[in-house]
Amino acid sequence: MKRQRQKLTHFFIIILVGALILGCSGIQQGKDLVFKVVNRGQLLTDAATAYRAGNFAEAGKYYKKVLIHNQDDAIVAYNLACCYALQGDATHAALFVTHAFQNGFRGLEIFNKDTDFDLVREDPDFQKATIDIQKRFDSIGTRNYVEASSMLPYRMRFPKEYDANKSYPLLIGMHGMGGNSEGFISQYDKLIDPQIIYVAPEAQYPISLHMAAQWHRRKWSINDIGKEAWNASDAMVGDYILKTIEKVSDEYKISDVYIMGFSEGAVYAYTIGLKNPDKIKGVIGFSGYLMDTEGDKTILNQQDIETGKDVRLFIAHGIDDAAIKVETARELSKMFESKGFDLTYTEFEGRHGIKADVFNDAVKWMQL
Repeated sequence: MKRQRQKLTHFFIIILVGALILGCSGIQQGKDLVFKVVNRGQLLTDAATAYRAGNFAEAGKYYKKVLIHNQDDAIVAYNLACCYALQGDATHAALFVTHAFQNGFRGLEIFNKDTDFDLVREDPDFQKATIDIQKRFDSIGTRNYVEASSMLPYRMRFPKEYDANKSYPLLIGMHGMGGNSEGFISQYDKLIDPQIIYVAPEAQYPISLHMAAQWHRRKWSINDIGKEAWNASDAMVGDYILKTIEKVSDEYKISDVYIMGFSEGAVYAYTIGLKNPDKIKGVIGFSGYLMDTEGDKTILNQQDIETGKDVRLFIAHGIDDAAIKVETARELSKMFESKGFDLTYTEFEGRHGIKADVFNDAVKWMQL
């Protein structure tokens, strides 16, 4: 990680784990069990802030507090290793970077190029750790990807008094990182007498932990490999969603099509919606952001934003969101307004999530 830029893993760490806002630990005091509440999201935010300010010892203290309550968090362990390395502590840097890889961190190329470790790379203990990590990867082989056709799932919900002769708006719901279609389809239960057809596709990639796939926890993107594979996977997401819309529209009477996304799902909802204004009438984004159009991840560019002006937008964000700060949504809404979009923007009391009353407002907005 370079000091003059925001580190990749520090950028994603709040998105990846910030949704787990509260953790609890039991502390034995005599015969009484006392529970200490740890504000995980705030600790991660404070750590990233301290890191960017060059206060690596302070950042490390915050990361250690998080790691105490979740020893399996590979990304936190990796960031803690970086903090030690930047202070010249090769022993602890080696210990925690090893811990990170043992618990599922897969960014070997990131590690090998990360300038945060430059101060300690020549240390014998750190060199041994580096060799052991490389051996571990050699033993499990390299991970590769191929584009291929496959059957991808989605779940559906209908109004209680569904009428097959009537046309309904279609809402495609894209879950966040770590979610799945089963969990996201239940968002429908938050709606009061919904008169829409709700479809929840499921992201194709499992989240890995301890070098094993957690098949019930999914993500939309491949974020640990190169640009070519990243863009190919993003194109597949778009194709998946558009084919889902096509299939549902062929089987049921659909008036208009909207896409709703939460967190990582909102990234793709914006992207797919703006790229396909002829197929999608509007996008609802909860606690999301727009993919960087200037970097390597080129799934959306300025031309897409210009040509997507006919797409209606509903953006909602929790004021106390520690995973993706509300300032992100404010900046995003200003950008869309400056481009002339039909935009509804709302903030709500809450954290990283979908609030029931705001979701109901969004569905009413769809039907205006």
